[in-house]
Amino acid sequence: MHDDDDRIDERLVFTVASVWREGRISCPHPHLLQSWLQGGLAAAAGDFVDFHLRESQCPYCNAVVEDLRSQEQAAREPVLEDLRDRLLRSTVSELRRTRA
Repeated sequence: MHDDDDRIDERLVFTVASVWREGRISCPHPHLLQSWLQGGLAAAAGDFVDFHLRESQCPYCNAVVEDLRSQEQAAREPVLEDLRDRLLRSTVSELRRTRA
């Protein structure tokens, strides 16, 4: 055998995981990722998404989940700010009323 015969062409080196990851074959739709975040998936589907994100460490889906979490956080913040402001205004109003 020649040394050239022992070399593997790098273009031919791949795994099932690399092919699936590159083609994003096993990636769940973002709506499923959203449902997973909210705890709204059936057990088997939730287990798959959990495996896909944590064990497979899919960079694409983990990025989508991070974006969804950021959107949820941003959506909650104005509500909490508004609630805090209303509570403060009502407290001040009540204190003024009771002092008069």
